[in-house]
Amino acid sequence: MSSGTVVRSMVLSDGYVIALDDGLISWRPNNGRRTNHRLQYPASVLLGMKGPSGICESIVIGDTRGNVTRLSLPRLELLDVYETSSGLVRSLCRVSSTSDKILVGNDSGHVWIVGRDVPDNCLLLFKHDECITSIRSSNDEIIVHSGWSKYNYDWEGVMVSNFSTSDIFEQKRIERSNRRAKLLEKKARNSAFGAMLDMPIIS
Repeated sequence: MSSGTVVRSMVLSDGYVIALDDGLISWRPNNGRRTNHRLQYPASVLLGMKGPSGICESIVIGDTRGNVTRLSLPRLELLDVYETSSGLVRSLCRVSSTSDKILVGNDSGHVWIVGRDVPDNCLLLFKHDECITSIRSSNDEIIVHSGWSKYNYDWEGVMVSNFSTSDIFEQKRIERSNRRAKLLEKKARNSAFGAMLDMPIIS
C-alpha cells in the first residue's frame, strides 16, 4: 500500500487515474479492483488517449526526468517508453485525434515529437527560449504557451507569430491609472476645499 502524495489526477467516465510522488500510477474504477503500475520517476503531466471507439484506451505520462510512458487502460500495461532529455516534462499533446504521435514540451523550452512512426522514436523539433507551460497543434502549427505569452511555430521551428498578454496588462494598468487620476481630479473640483483652491488670492 503506497502512502505517497497525489501529484496528478485525471477523471474519466469509468473511474479516475492518480499519480503519486513516489512514481505510482493507479487506476481506480467506479466498479471493480484497482490496478497499479510504478514508474521510476514521479509523473509531471498526464494525457488521455482515445481509441477508435471514442473511449480513453491509454494514458501518456510525462515525468520529472524527461521520460514519456504510455500505459493501457484499464490494465496499465506498458505500451511505450520514450526518453527525450533530463528536463521535466511540462506539457503533452496528441498531434491529431487519429495519430499516436505526441508533442512534448519541457521546462527548458525543448519541443520533441515521440512515437513509433517517428525516426528513432524521438525527435527534437526546436528549442523555445522559455519554459513551456502548454503545447498543442492546430492548422499545421505548433502553439506554445509560456506563462501568459503565446507563440505559434511551424513544424520547422520557425516562429510564425507571438502574442504577449503582458502587453494587455500594461495597457490596462495605464487605463486604470488614468481613470483614477480623473476621479481624483473630479472629486477635488466638487469639494469645498477644491473650490477654495481655485479662488484668486487677494493680498
